[in-house]
Amino acid sequence: MMHWGWGWIMLFVWVTASPSQAVAEAPGAGWQPDALLSRLMLRTLVQAPDGLLWVGTDDGVYRYDGTRLVPLNALRRQGPALPAVACDHLLPLATGGLWLGTEAGLYLLGADGRLRRRPLPNPQGTSRAVESLTLAPDGRRVWVGQRGGGLQAYSLDGRLLGLPLRTAGVYDVRAAPDGTLWANDPTAGLQHLAATGRVLGTWPTTGHYGRLVLDPTGRAWVLTAGGAYRPAPAGQWQAAAPWEPAARYPPEARVDLSAGPGGLGLLSRGQLRQLGWTAGSAPRPRVLFTLLLPPWPTAAWSGRLRHDQGGHWWLFDSGTRTCWRREAVPAFVRALPGPDGQPYSVRATVRLPNGRLLVSTYETGLLTQAADSPLAPLRHWAAATLPTGNVPTLMGVVPAAVGPRGDWLAAGVSPLLRFNPRTGALREVPLADVGQGTPNGLCLARDPATGRVWAGSRSGLHFYDSTRQVFQPYRLPQAGPASKPAAPLAGRIVEDIWPDGRGHLWLATPEGVERLTLATGVRQDFGPLAAPPRRAPLDGARCLYHGPDGRLWVGTRTHGLLVIEPDGRARSVLTLGQGLPDASIASVLPGPGGHLWLGTYQGLVRYQPATGQLSVFTTAQGLASNECNARAAYVDPLDGHSLLIGGVAGLHRIYPGQMPGPRSRASRLLLTGWQALSADAATSRVRYRLPADGPPPLALAPDAPLIDLHLALTNDSDPGRARYAYRVRGWLADRWLGLGTTPLLRLQGLPPGRYTVEIRAETSQGVPAANQLRLPLTVTAPWWSRPLTWVLAGLAAVAAVYQWQRRRLRQMQRDNALRGQLAADLHDEVGALLTRVTMQAELLHELEQGPPARLAALVADSRAAASTVRDIIWSVDTQADTLTALVDRIRDHLDTTSRATGRLLHLDEAALPPVLDRPLPPTMRQQVYLIFKEAVTNALKYARPDQPIQVVLRCASPLLELTVTSAGEAPAAGRAGQGLRNMSQRAARLGATLATGPVPGGWQVRLRVPG
Repeated sequence: MMHWGWGWIMLFVWVTASPSQAVAEAPGAGWQPDALLSRLMLRTLVQAPDGLLWVGTDDGVYRYDGTRLVPLNALRRQGPALPAVACDHLLPLATGGLWLGTEAGLYLLGADGRLRRRPLPNPQGTSRAVESLTLAPDGRRVWVGQRGGGLQAYSLDGRLLGLPLRTAGVYDVRAAPDGTLWANDPTAGLQHLAATGRVLGTWPTTGHYGRLVLDPTGRAWVLTAGGAYRPAPAGQWQAAAPWEPAARYPPEARVDLSAGPGGLGLLSRGQLRQLGWTAGSAPRPRVLFTLLLPPWPTAAWSGRLRHDQGGHWWLFDSGTRTCWRREAVPAFVRALPGPDGQPYSVRATVRLPNGRLLVSTYETGLLTQAADSPLAPLRHWAAATLPTGNVPTLMGVVPAAVGPRGDWLAAGVSPLLRFNPRTGALREVPLADVGQGTPNGLCLARDPATGRVWAGSRSGLHFYDSTRQVFQPYRLPQAGPASKPAAPLAGRIVEDIWPDGRGHLWLATPEGVERLTLATGVRQDFGPLAAPPRRAPLDGARCLYHGPDGRLWVGTRTHGLLVIEPDGRARSVLTLGQGLPDASIASVLPGPGGHLWLGTYQGLVRYQPATGQLSVFTTAQGLASNECNARAAYVDPLDGHSLLIGGVAGLHRIYPGQMPGPRSRASRLLLTGWQALSADAATSRVRYRLPADGPPPLALAPDAPLIDLHLALTNDSDPGRARYAYRVRGWLADRWLGLGTTPLLRLQGLPPGRYTVEIRAETSQGVPAANQLRLPLTVTAPWWSRPLTWVLAGLAAVAAVYQWQRRRLRQMQRDNALRGQLAADLHDEVGALLTRVTMQAELLHELEQGPPARLAALVADSRAAASTVRDIIWSVDTQADTLTALVDRIRDHLDTTSRATGRLLHLDEAALPPVLDRPLPPTMRQQVYLIFKEAVTNALKYARPDQPIQVVLRCASPLLELTVTSAGEAPAAGRAGQGLRNMSQRAARLGATLATGPVPGGWQVRLRVPG
């Protein structure tokens, strides 16, 4: 755009706005690759007001929530499909709409999902490609630039406003607060235009590359790789802010520019400059800090930079499938480069007496760093070698002199050592009373109360004997002049030691934690096998920190962080479900503000015990690797506030005071889609949410037993580590249930009812989202298990029983009426006839006008017929269905039979109830009466004439019992046998029990009828 000479270079030196504040960092530090976006050939990236990202690619447009990519055509609900063409420009609106500038034309996606094609500024142009989309400062108009010339203003709903402005090029357009436009083109130069299209100024170009930006006052600037320039009168350029020597970055070097919440980002190959504006009425750009870029995968470079409102930069190349993300803040995590830039695995760190930093590593040996260069690369310390010439690895160092030479004690991978911090000389310290081999030293600790140094190893607990200059195994205190006391911890693995200065040693072992009282040798264990309240999952304890408040913090291999309270209670504090990225804690380090810094295998965690808030830092914040080494954490005593955290890829210096404050845009929790899973594929499709949508109608039913809710947390620096939780009001006592880092909630198995599902989230840094989701949910049961179904079924059953009873009652009434009619007819007709016959037979017998024998037989038969008819009438009479009628009928029969035969028949009624109104079914009273008559008849035939016949009737609800007893022989075969069979058949019809047989002195018939 401008042709520079040496005069311009000298002018750079003169008018420097602010020196570049680049910091030493590894290339690509803090840049996090995005796996999903790296699959696409990106052209542009913007953030909508709801916090979701829209990306334009070579083959269309996608919505991105940090974990899922959704094509625009899957979100579209009306209108034509978007063609699979490149989209270079996207403009989201506060109303929820989205403008799309593609190579095939201009489109507008409404908040309701309707996609419309809009006319171009110059429909007859040689190209349909859109080159720029710009929102006017008043937010009421959109300026659209078309390739080949032409600018047009549109209303927010897509209507053309005014006439198009003809320009030579529209590569880069900015709308100023005063309503004017600035249009920049690499070949046509810079133009300043009025809203009517009148040219207010022109600044030609000679092909040099630059990007257009407006300062807070609305003045135009062009930023290049070498510096910032402002258009001056008469088509001239004025250099204002050189930030690099022009020889390093020639003016034609390609750059990209993006304006974010933290200021401007100027991208050039190799680095990103974070720019800000100076204060005052004439602001100028200045460099705030510099971020080095990741290594580029190709020789050709077409880098592009975009920002989001959460304070993150997005970096991609329109010619390759790569995309990175990082926070737009100075790095507060600084990875210290190793010798020759190679990675190194840190074991222990300590400050030497001369102020140099000493770092012990695996395989690389001992490294040092000058005291006045806290970010300088580490160098080898060649003098620090073992007498054997091997490179030492120190597991722990006690920076306190133990002899006149000023030696320190150190624990090595194999031996325990004396270490001279001035010369680097190392000597092995003998270990007394050790059998075969030398144990591996794991840790060292100095008791502040006694000055004694304790060592933990794979063979137990030892202490340094300064008199003999050896390490002795710990033994129980001598109780008397007896034999050598026992070594209770011999053979145990002691991973960490913490003297509390009060006569106790806290020991971390694979079995748990032990508190050793040195004066008595008493050990108190804490772990899964200990008695309450000391029982806790402390097995696999590996690192300890005893705080000034008396609490002991314990990092374990598989159970996260636990604490032992001063009163001896042990409990879990942090686990995977509570936000830890990994259950194995390698180190616990106190930091400023009461925080605890936890090194894990999946990142560095900052935990605040007072509030429970935790933040997770990973390679996204500058760590060389997410894996931290065991106990490789150190508070640098040189400044007292920076932390040194060692990992498998190097040492990191952490500046807690430089951590960024609250974001300008808080994270929001969104429901991006939902899916009701059922057998119907059309019903089971994902229903994506749009800005204009209301709460979704969530319903669990027999045909849709599962619902998946797709969640997203916006403006998080590491969305894959965001944490989610939910609860269902009215279920499980409204308890919150953790989802971990899974942005998917599956609802199933709830009992029928109406609920409210509440969902909350927090970022990877432990900051709660600014909102919670509250969604109504209706759960309907299968039709056969719904309460209404049961009510209707019950009503139907009651109705059926009622109808059955009603029909039965009607049938009984009809039967009773028929029986009554039959009884009346028999009584009135047949009974009267037989009565007349009997009377005539008796009259003839009295007159003796016929043969006496035949007249006697006629009288007997007529009487028998009349009695039979009376029995039949009684059996069908509805008025006789009571116990009273049965007893009366039995009495009448016994009286009649006794008069006719002259025999003594006795009825015992002592066992009958006082009131005989108990109803009896017709069949029961008929059959009982007939059995009674048959039994009495048989008794009269076979009993001795001079002996009475005893009839006993008992009624004890619900049992009816009849007994007929006579004195005499058993009934003979023949007709009597037929009578017994008849009685048995009648008893079977009643379901009764009939017993017939001899008794002492006679014969008995016994009938037992259940009620």
